[in-house]
Amino acid sequence: TMSKISLMKESFVEVHLDKSNNVIVAKWIGFLRPDDVRKGCAFMTRYIKEKHLTSHLSDHRQLKVLSKEVQDYLTGQWFPEVEKVGLTKVGAVLADDVFAAATVSKVNKEAKIGNLQINMFNSEPECVNWLLN
Repeated sequence: TMSKISLMKESFVEVHLDKSNNVIVAKWIGFLRPDDVRKGCAFMTRYIKEKHLTSHLSDHRQLKVLSKEVQDYLTGQWFPEVEKVGLTKVGAVLADDVFAAATVSKVNKEAKIGNLQINMFNSEPECVNWLLN
């Protein structure tokens, strides 16, 4: 079984450490306001830095919508920020319908920022497997 350590619990995000795999996991919920995302991400940056973590799983399956503003914040600010503190992999788990839409759109399934690799999956086991290899 995965040993989970709960780190943050808000209406818009639940963050835990998957201790067996040393992966920080964020489960985003509902309609995200940019301030909420900043709050969750700032917390994770500190924790990633403090614990020298390299892998992050971002669970978007309960997400209603990811606004342009939030996407721009993640790619323009947060990803470069966590890359600087040592994160090397971000795997996002998307809902099947969102995943299908995202792969068809201009959104690149795989991206890279410095040493940080970003990839999208439509199942959690697939994502964890990629993060650990």
